[in-house]
Amino acid sequence: MLNNKFLLVVSLFTLQLITYSWQENKKDVNESYQVSEQYFDKRIDYKIEFPDTVYSDKSYQGIIRYKSLLDTITTSFDDKEKLRYVIFYSTIAEKINPDHADVKKIGKKYGATNNREIELDEIIFTKPGDYYIDGIIHDFVFIDENKKNKEGEELVRIIENEERAFKKVFVIKNPN
Repeated sequence: MLNNKFLLVVSLFTLQLITYSWQENKKDVNESYQVSEQYFDKRIDYKIEFPDTVYSDKSYQGIIRYKSLLDTITTSFDDKEKLRYVIFYSTIAEKINPDHADVKKIGKKYGATNNREIELDEIIFTKPGDYYIDGIIHDFVFIDENKKNKEGEELVRIIENEERAFKKVFVIKNPN
């Protein structure tokens, strides 16, 4: 009788341990899936360094610090085999423009100085109010395959990433 009780207790304990272990493994898999899903949703991480409050009719500079998935291909802007460009299309607006094509068409273009920074210059707000520096970071690489197709044309692979970027700015009247 004692042996049966002992076996029953050990069996229940083992079953509980296996169940707990299985749930922990399932939790780890779910967490890693969420992290990878989140990583691929945002292909360019960025931070716009610009004052939160500025004066109207005064010129300001800022900088966008970014990190892109395309850094895994090349971090150099001088590589002849993998030409890389990063452009920020910027507009100043009272609300965020939902039309990507419109922002790219009317936006002022700023080019990246390296694989981590885009310098913004001469940003001027003409009147007081709430505004957004609204834009798109467009990161792309042209990879020369060093091959030709049947027609003799060079084969080039293009990989692009775009990320919407914006920062809210409060503009107050210039006291001068």
